[in-house]
Amino acid sequence: MTAHPDTAAPLDAQAARAVAVIVIATAVKLAVFAALQRPWGCGCGQIWAMPGNPALNSQTLLDPYTALHAVTGALLILLVARLRPDLGLWALIAVVVASSTTWEVIENLPVSIRLFGYEASDPLAYHGDSRLNAFADTAAAVAGALFARRVSARVVLALAVGTEIALSLWIQDGFIIAAMRALRQVV
Repeated sequence: MTAHPDTAAPLDAQAARAVAVIVIATAVKLAVFAALQRPWGCGCGQIWAMPGNPALNSQTLLDPYTALHAVTGALLILLVARLRPDLGLWALIAVVVASSTTWEVIENLPVSIRLFGYEASDPLAYHGDSRLNAFADTAAAVAGALFARRVSARVVLALAVGTEIALSLWIQDGFIIAAMRALRQVV
């Protein structure tokens, strides 16, 4: 009987490099968020932001956008595993963490915040993620990736479409709505 490729084993060279990428990505995210003077959290004592209180979005540990990060991780690992079947689980997770870190850094730059059409003077508008939320977003992407390794691609795609529709109806935001909002700013 052969072991499942995702079972625990000593780290090989590829996995060791992947762990190094994860550590470096984490350090980079900490440094950038410190330079941007992002708060650690909301200071509100809540772990979840509901859509009715948009000032807490991206400040608490979890918010409706957490689902989008999980979907992104799931879709990304499916794509990368298909393109690079030689990559082990640690390497795939490193790709998810590095990609999530890149997104979190870009998303939190002042120019990106303006690109999505948020007004700095609006107290309820998005002003960037707290450090806690940014790390939770990456953890959600990793959780989504691990989930995707256990289910079929059809299940992942159905959940991705369902999540997009649900969030678009619930909070009037999602991948498609955000992309349209950003395009309106540049066109």
